[in-house]
Amino acid sequence: MCGIAGFVSNEYQKTDLQKMGNKISHRGPDSGGEFLNIPVGLVHKRLSVLDLSDSANQPYFFDKLVLIFNGEIYNYKELRQLLVKKGYQFDSNSDTEVVIKAFHYWREKSVEHFIGMFAFALYDLNDQNLFLFRDRIGVKPIYFYSHNKQFIFASELKAIKSIIPLDVSSQGVNDYLRFGYTIGANTIYKNVYKLEPGHFLKYKIFNQSLTKTCYWSPENFLLDPFEIKSEEKHADELEELLVSSFKYRMVSDVPIGIFFSGGIDSSLVSTLLSKHFGQINTFTIGFESDTTRFNEAKYANKIAHYLGTNHTEKILTMREAKVRLDDFYNIYDEPFSDASGIPTSLVSELAKSKGMKVVLSSDGGDELFGGYPRYKQLEKIGRNLVNVPIGLKNLAHSTLLPLANISSELAYGNFGNRISKILENIGTDDWQAFYEANIVAISKSQMDKYTFRNSNNLPLFHADIKNIHPIKQFMLWDLKYYLPDDLLVKIDRATMYHGLEGREPFLDHRLVEFALRTPVKLLMKDGIEKYLLKKILTRHLPNKLFDRPKQGFSIPMFEWFKKDFDNMIISKLNINSFGKYQQIINYEYIKKEMKLYMHSKSVNKEYNITMIWRLLSFALWGEKWNKNYKTNK
Repeated sequence: MCGIAGFVSNEYQKTDLQKMGNKISHRGPDSGGEFLNIPVGLVHKRLSVLDLSDSANQPYFFDKLVLIFNGEIYNYKELRQLLVKKGYQFDSNSDTEVVIKAFHYWREKSVEHFIGMFAFALYDLNDQNLFLFRDRIGVKPIYFYSHNKQFIFASELKAIKSIIPLDVSSQGVNDYLRFGYTIGANTIYKNVYKLEPGHFLKYKIFNQSLTKTCYWSPENFLLDPFEIKSEEKHADELEELLVSSFKYRMVSDVPIGIFFSGGIDSSLVSTLLSKHFGQINTFTIGFESDTTRFNEAKYANKIAHYLGTNHTEKILTMREAKVRLDDFYNIYDEPFSDASGIPTSLVSELAKSKGMKVVLSSDGGDELFGGYPRYKQLEKIGRNLVNVPIGLKNLAHSTLLPLANISSELAYGNFGNRISKILENIGTDDWQAFYEANIVAISKSQMDKYTFRNSNNLPLFHADIKNIHPIKQFMLWDLKYYLPDDLLVKIDRATMYHGLEGREPFLDHRLVEFALRTPVKLLMKDGIEKYLLKKILTRHLPNKLFDRPKQGFSIPMFEWFKKDFDNMIISKLNINSFGKYQQIINYEYIKKEMKLYMHSKSVNKEYNITMIWRLLSFALWGEKWNKNYKTNK
């Protein structure tokens, strides 16, 4: 795991490479290297995991190719043997050398052979092309700036921002306030984009042209479902694939730990790996709280004891959480409202303190195997709406719209947003738009009053996806957006900030493809979420240790910060903080959210705590990364 950055520009020199490298040095504290051949500059910061020798340092060179690589190719040994048969010789035991020589042989199709997580840049001096590749699911990040004949890229936004001033994007702000993170290719800055999962980018230096290609799409597998002949045989095939995927993530020359919540996904990872590798290292974070719904540590402890893992547990206190909050935007350089980033940072630090250099997380199980209760709930609601006659829909819309407009102006009610969301649901004619309308914190109509930009639905690759089961469409949305843009951002930044490599056993693309092709009736049989995973886990672990309602990984935000929020609202959500964004955000609506929060708190409710946290988080991000920012007119 590493940090990469670079540019194609005649305006930058070695000192600029060094600036960029310094901003991502936490991602690779073991070594670093630079390549400069104007107009191309590349910089690499290495976290040594495979082949700890200097022979695997980067940039890596081979026959007019220059590579900087972030990630791991887990099947590199098999690929190396295959390339040896093709006549290639190898000087190291690293996957980096395999990547560059695989590209030399297969060119752009090389990624189709990789099992792993990756974001890498490869410069071909022969034809003067620069390539950027990102893994199929988006485990590893890559950002790029393209404007005014300049091309800049990096693992994190802060590296790009270190050499060029960036303007805040109104679309990025719109995304953030609606979802809590920026969506798809969008970022918080103008002219800066994420390379989407399953894509590669080719930048032709001689004419400064850019092309982007999708080499892997989840829709293709949704449209090619399995015919299930035997449930037991399908479960056997899935378990075999789970074992293969999990074992690949144990390939390492350094110690490995597992983030362990005691839930279905982390229990399955820990159970199967304990069976194949003996004693493993597990790490759990619990929460100091007056309620039990936030704390899974006791369940994790019981399972760890049963499996005999080398288990470490820490309880996150309110005081520690406040300290972590102060540090939050040292870790995240884009507005990010997932408060579980706080305990994720702490468990990363805990694993690092115990000598780990690699950790396994369990993201993806919910999105792939039907783990969220909202899937069933929203399908039921949506099917009822579909059956409502169009005339009745129009009547409801004409009746509720004036009420929504009046209610939205009230200082002490959340009715306007609720009614607006109902109107959105009534007006949607496809499942993707319906799902999106129900998972956001604020309706489109309300959002358009917050920001000076209209909200838009996100596009799909295939129009015929509308014929797929609604729950599959919900899961697809989460796989394409919620997983890479929220969950994987959280785990990547929190682990890399502490010099750890985070790996995702459930996000092996072979496992993802298997889940995409599995019918809903088997993923959520008889209304049981994660039916297949639970079936497999029951083979190895007593049901009583894991059979309980889903809790999720979150902190008791309102309980812990309800006293502090008042002070933070006064000090952070003021015109001084938001005046600089006056061409993007309508401050009048922020004031109304503040009034609504104060009212809801007086009656011990949490009407708009989500939006208040997003606004506070945006203000904290602005203090750190845009202190002297002025909106360009």
